[in-house]
Amino acid sequence: MSSSGHITHGGGVHEHDEINMPGLQGKDTTDQEVNDLKEIFRSHEGISRSVSNLQNGIVTTTEATDETLREAIVSHVSMMVTRLQEGRNPDVIIQSPTLDALFDVYDEIDTEIETTELGVKVIQTSSNPKVVGLLQQHAAEVSDMANRGMEAVHERMAGQSP
Repeated sequence: MSSSGHITHGGGVHEHDEINMPGLQGKDTTDQEVNDLKEIFRSHEGISRSVSNLQNGIVTTTEATDETLREAIVSHVSMMVTRLQEGRNPDVIIQSPTLDALFDVYDEIDTEIETTELGVKVIQTSSNPKVVGLLQQHAAEVSDMANRGMEAVHERMAGQSP
């Protein structure tokens, strides 16, 4: 193991603690929220995600054929929408600055959520162009995480370091 806390296997770099994933803890996260995130990151290859940018927001659809993964996605999205509507930032260790910025303007975001056959569809809009930009940036970050899992998180966090 290197001093950076990574183990190299067959050319790939893996977080040293992918079982417990301590970076998913937040200031008031529940076991359910953390477990949903663990499942999402562990099984990210099974996620199908589409994002449409609107003039005043975004439409995202996140789905999975695997029932356990689908339940984790729906649960996570539902709880995050509730947190956003209540302005309760979870301050998860690995979360992006974009999400922090969205919690700062939560009262300027209108959200509709509906379940689909295989997951969840979310429509988020705002009359504030800066908020729309944050929504679109966050949607792109989530898509990157859905595509690449923790690798995307590690790259983003490394890029934030001085």
